[in-house]
Order: sequence, then structure tokens, then C-alpha cells
Amino acid sequence: MSIMQNNTFTSVYYFLLASLWVVLPVSCIHTPEVVGRWQEIGKTATLEFHSDSTFNAVDDMGMAVSGKFTLDKDQNIRFEIKHKDSSTETINGALSVHGDELTYTTEDFKEVYRYKRAQ
Repeated sequence: MSIMQNNTFTSVYYFLLASLWVVLPVSCIHTPEVVGRWQEIGKTATLEFHSDSTFNAVDDMGMAVSGKFTLDKDQNIRFEIKHKDSSTETINGALSVHGDELTYTTEDFKEVYRYKRAQ
């Protein structure tokens, strides 16, 4: 390998390494504020986010689901719900947290759910 190729390789390597140090923390920036248990305001439904990007949810009728979530820097959330028959359902929407209140808006903007942080 010539000196020119070696310098180019080294430059690209350091650029990629530096990029990872910037991108990785930004991709997880909003996750800590959603971690915890939330209860839908005026209802019994709960939503619980875990630091390992998993979640559990129970609706007002007691139906429980769980799976993984991904939250990007623009507060778009993607739920991947694992069903008992091994199929996976994907639900997208928007999520915002302001203090102890969490708001989830469906992807089509037709439904808005509000939660309070549960103790």
C-alpha cells in the first residue's frame, strides 16, 4: 500500500470513528425521558418504556402487548409489537414529553393519547 493510499485510509477511518461518536449519542437523546411507567389520563391504560428499547402496554380492557420501540431525534416513534403467533405488527406515530406528561399521536394524526408519569 502506498503512502498516499495509507493516508487516505487513515483519514476515512478517523472520519468514520468521529462520526459514530456524534451519531450514537444523538440517536438515543430522547429515550431517557420516556423511560418509565405512564398512565393514560382519565383511563386505566398504561404504557411502560424500558431503557433497553422495549415496552409493555395494557389497554383499558386489560389487553397487554409488548415489543420494541425506536424513537428518533424528531420524536417519531416506531412500535414493533410481537404477537403470540410470532407475527410482528408495526405502528408509527409521534411522541412528545413535557415534564410528567407524554403525548402520543397516531401516524395519520387522527388520534391523540395523553399520559401522566405513574409513580
